[in-house]
Amino acid sequence: MEKHHVITIGRQLGSGGSDMGKAIAKHFGFKYIDKEILVKAAEVMNMTEENLAYVDEKNTTVWTTLAQTAVYEMPYIADEWYVPTSKQLFDTQTKIMREAVEEGPCVIIGRCAPYLFRNYEKHVSIFLQADLEPRMKRLEKTLGKPVRGDKGRKLMEKEDRERARYYNTFTGKKWLDLREYDFVLDTTPFTDEQIKELLVHYIKVRFPEL
Repeated sequence: MEKHHVITIGRQLGSGGSDMGKAIAKHFGFKYIDKEILVKAAEVMNMTEENLAYVDEKNTTVWTTLAQTAVYEMPYIADEWYVPTSKQLFDTQTKIMREAVEEGPCVIIGRCAPYLFRNYEKHVSIFLQADLEPRMKRLEKTLGKPVRGDKGRKLMEKEDRERARYYNTFTGKKWLDLREYDFVLDTTPFTDEQIKELLVHYIKVRFPEL
């Protein structure tokens, strides 16, 4: 079937998905696809990355719907005011991801990729999860500011709900149904280097040619 390898990573916020995706891509020399896809999608849709970020891995919210309704009532619509629906962005990102995999091996983060590439012969789907405290600690490091207490917990819960709704809507599957993934890892007890070693080992066992 497909000649190029594709590694997809589903993840809870703060569980290490982006960090591990970059590490795996670097180790195998694969293309890394995450937020970069917004840049390409923005070009294809002739829109700003900021507007696309509103619905990236999210269902169109009530706020977005209201914003669009208000904008459509304006006599002149500036491009920077337009907010796309989740479906528009999902379709565009899916096309971009499939084209990328046709061009070469990839590591893809989120965006329903584990489901989209489920029938690819050289595909491995990974899901990373972790306890709340280490997730908040990792996010603090990424954002460079405190993510603690009830505010941090609510942020994590909100992001998990949005990712779950997005995945469930566009795949008809459950985001946290771990049967949907080939390899599931709780990253809580491990260092980043250990997580990388575990994932690389699994991928090499699956694909000895790597």
